Amino acid sequence: MVALGYIVPTIIAIFFVGFFAPLVGIVVGFFIHIIVLLLRISKKLDKLMDRLKDSENSSS
Repeated sequence: MVALGYIVPTIIAIFFVGFFAPLVGIVVGFFIHIIVLLLRISKKLDKLMDRLKDSENSSS
């Protein structure tokens, strides 16, 4: 999925910036990658917080 975040912007950029399309693809893909990583980390933190709440409730 992350690879598509680099490939798709590069293909689209070919029509607009031509020779500099790989640079545009890398820059846009980098930001897409950061967003995907933040979403994954957020989901894992939510799961950990739920486990922590469950363990606090069961021990009380």
